[in-house]
Amino acid sequence: MNQFQDLPQHSRPEPASTPDFPYLAYWQPPDLSRAAFVAPNAVVMGQVEVACGVSIWYGVTIRGDVERIVIGQSTNVQDGAVLHGDPGQVTVLDDYVTVGHRAVIHSAHIQSGSLIGIGAIVLNGITVGEGSIVGAGAVVTKDVPARSLVVGTPAKVLRPVSEAEAADLVEHARKYEKLALVHAGKGTDLGFKR
Repeated sequence: MNQFQDLPQHSRPEPASTPDFPYLAYWQPPDLSRAAFVAPNAVVMGQVEVACGVSIWYGVTIRGDVERIVIGQSTNVQDGAVLHGDPGQVTVLDDYVTVGHRAVIHSAHIQSGSLIGIGAIVLNGITVGEGSIVGAGAVVTKDVPARSLVVGTPAKVLRPVSEAEAADLVEHARKYEKLALVHAGKGTDLGFKR
């Protein structure tokens, strides 16, 4: 199920423990070279695979210490979000996913073009279907059908997501990639109009 398994392994430095990062004595640093932007205070460690155009924002924790975390093209993981997983349960974010501020995704699969709202929690073994929206603060305990808006605790389907809304979710991720390039000092187009 790993969409990156056919990519060549990038050369990585030998692990070396430092007082600030003792885990480097055990885990190789992930290859973040294809990301559009990784904030200087983000923590990304362990078995993490990052595709082109990914942005990992300020205060994010992506901890691939006991299981892999796979992040697809042009996906953005916003400020304060946490990604982690349990052994045998890979965390996967497909292409063009938006993970809102302070959201938590744990051993779940977020399919392409979905948005996980601010402060939402997606629990182990859950699949959020393509083009779906998980509302702010929702706690997702059951699979979310494709193109659905879910809200509440526990999250329940409120209504379908229209074709236009689903297209807007992908466009939103593309705008975040442009904004990320500005934060990385590699662009001037903020992506979002003022």
